[in-house]
Amino acid sequence: MSGPVVNLARPPGTGQRLAGRILDVFYPERCVNCGRFGATLCDRCEVLLEPANGAGRCPNCSARWDETGNCPRCFGWQALDGVRASFEMVGAARKVVHGLKYRGVRSLAERMAEGMEALREATPFDVAVPVPLHRSRERQRGFNQAELILERLEWPRPAGRLRRIRNTPHQVGKHQAERRSNVSGAFAYEGPSLAGLTVAIVDDVVTTGATVNECARVLRDYGARRVFGIAYARASYDPQSRRDIDD
Repeated sequence: MSGPVVNLARPPGTGQRLAGRILDVFYPERCVNCGRFGATLCDRCEVLLEPANGAGRCPNCSARWDETGNCPRCFGWQALDGVRASFEMVGAARKVVHGLKYRGVRSLAERMAEGMEALREATPFDVAVPVPLHRSRERQRGFNQAELILERLEWPRPAGRLRRIRNTPHQVGKHQAERRSNVSGAFAYEGPSLAGLTVAIVDDVVTTGATVNECARVLRDYGARRVFGIAYARASYDPQSRRDIDD
C-alpha cells in the first residue's frame, strides 16, 4: 500500500500579488488600526499586538488562562490535538482580522502570514489545509481569507482538499453548543489517504474551536495522525457564560 500523497507544488496567487502591488501605487495603504499611511499595519500598532503564547495562556489552545494545566475552553474538543495562535483577538489584531474578512484588504493576508510563520516551528506538521468556505459564501465575499493566508505562508499541502459541503449560517453571536451544531456534518475531504500525517488547519481566527474541531474530525476519518488548528488570532471567551468575547 502506497503512503500518503503530499502536494509540494506552489499554490496559485502570484498574479494576484502582482496586481495588488500595481494597485498600491494608486491607492496607498493605510494602517487598519490607526489610519496612518504607509502600511496596512504600521510599526506603532504592530507592537501593540498581544501574543497568544507563553505565561497566562492555555498550553493546549492558546486562550487566556492564568491557572495550571489546560483551560475549560478546549475540554470538549474530541478531534483536535490543540490550537496555536499568534495573537489575542483584541485591539489591532481584531482590526487586522476584520480588515481582511469584512473590508477585503487582501494585502493584510501577507502581514498575517508573517505573524504566523513561527507557529510551524513551535508545532511541526506535515501538510496544511485552509478552513473552506462554501462556494456561495466565497463567491459573495470574493475570496476565502484562510486560503489567502495559506497562499502567503506557502506551507506544503496534501494532494486532496477539504470542502464545505453545507452552507452554514454565520457563527458570530452563537453559543458554544450552537456553533458545534451549526457546523456538524458541514465538511468533507476529497483525496488520497492522510495516514501518518500531522495536519494543520489554517484560519484567521479561532473562537470556540467548533469549526476547526469539525474539520479535524473529517481529516482523522481519512487517516490523519494528529490535527492542529493554526490561526492568526485566538478569541478568548468566557467558558462559564459560554458567550464569545469577540462577536
